[in-house]
Amino acid sequence: MQRNQSSSSSSARSVAPLASGDLSGALTRGVAGGLFAGAAFILANMWYAVSQGNPAVGPFWAISTIFHGSDLPVPSPENLVIGLVTHLALSMSFGIGFALLLWLVPMLRGPLLLTMTALVYGVVLYLVNFQVLGRTAFPFFTDSKGPNQVLELLAHPLVFGLFLVPFFLGWGRTRHTR
Repeated sequence: MQRNQSSSSSSARSVAPLASGDLSGALTRGVAGGLFAGAAFILANMWYAVSQGNPAVGPFWAISTIFHGSDLPVPSPENLVIGLVTHLALSMSFGIGFALLLWLVPMLRGPLLLTMTALVYGVVLYLVNFQVLGRTAFPFFTDSKGPNQVLELLAHPLVFGLFLVPFFLGWGRTRHTR
C-alpha cells in the first residue's frame, strides 16, 4: 500500500504541467524577464531620443501621458518618476503576460518556437499599445510629435520580445523524478 502511494505521488509531480509551483516559476520568470527586456527597451528609446536632439529622459515624459491621460508630455521631475514607474509596471505586466502564454501553451517553450513567439508577442504589443490604444485612448502615441512608429515597431519585437527569451530558455525541459 505504501508503495502505491509513493508511486502515485511521484507520477503526479511529473505529470502536472499546470501545477501551482510551475505557475509561480512562470510569474517569476515573467517579472524578471519583463524588467530586463523593459530596461533594454527604454535604453533603446533613450538612445533614439538623444540621436534626434531630444533629452534622454523624453521617453519617460512620453510614458507619463499614459498615467495622466494627457495629450502631450509635460517635462517635469514628477513626470519623469511617473513615467519610470509606469514603464516598470507595464514591463513587468507584459513579461507576466508572456509567461502566462508559455505556461498555458507549453509547446511554445522550445528554443525556436520560443524565439518566434517572442517576436510575434512584441509585434502584438506594438499593435495593441500604439495602433489600438494609441488611436483610441492615448492620442500622443500616434501623433506626429509622438514616438517614432518605425522605431517602436522594430523595438517591440527585436528588443522587448527577444530580451524575454533568455528567461524562458530551458523551461520546457522535462523534470526527472526519482
